[in-house]
Amino acid sequence: MGVLLETHGLVKAFGGFHAVDNVDLVVNDGEIRSVIGPNGAGKTTLFNVVTGHLRPTHGHVRFAGEDITGKSPHTVTRHGLARAFQITNVFPRMTVLESVQCAVLARRRRTSDFVTWYHRSARDAAMEVIEAVGLVEVAEQEARTLSHGDQRALEVALALATGPRLLLLDEPTAGMSPWETERTVELVRDLARARGLTVLFCEHDMNVVFAISDRITVMHQGRVIAEGVPEEVRQNEEVVRVYLGDQV
Repeated sequence: MGVLLETHGLVKAFGGFHAVDNVDLVVNDGEIRSVIGPNGAGKTTLFNVVTGHLRPTHGHVRFAGEDITGKSPHTVTRHGLARAFQITNVFPRMTVLESVQCAVLARRRRTSDFVTWYHRSARDAAMEVIEAVGLVEVAEQEARTLSHGDQRALEVALALATGPRLLLLDEPTAGMSPWETERTVELVRDLARARGLTVLFCEHDMNVVFAISDRITVMHQGRVIAEGVPEEVRQNEEVVRVYLGDQV
């Protein structure tokens, strides 16, 4: 199992405040890695730097052996790193199928062909992704009519349609019912296994984190304070003190 994503000495400062402070992160190919920590720990800022939405103040990001530090989000995506966002960000008046077809065409750099024969040729590829996330029954529904859980699944589908090697998920179960949360956990686990995906996600629900993570990275005030398999993190006294508390 080789290294897929690495950060070295990563810093993101806003004035005198270091939201990400000298973070070294190594994520192996095929791994499900979670990043946890209290609000303000720097998790989302770390994701923004890795995906090119923010330029680091110092440090480097490498993906599949290539330096992607400071590259634009669409360039990062074309390298094989895709992100599904916490805030529902779908095409509200397009159907599920149309939305995923757009993402497929974007990967092929053929978005101008959306209303042509090439648009129709992307249907099979889109339906394969839609089936993978369990949305076949609502494929012809407009995105705005979906339940919250189905909208989040659609966001994952849009990321998958770009053909990533690494999928980043920002709070994938936020606002979900217990049933939707369980379904999402199963979806992430099944996608990782079936597609050989590497998954990096941040999450506040510790039941989710401990259920599916191969390894856990814990951040506090911009720094990594602990890392290890779930049982090691669960028993780490500093992690319990600053974050887990009675969640353990």
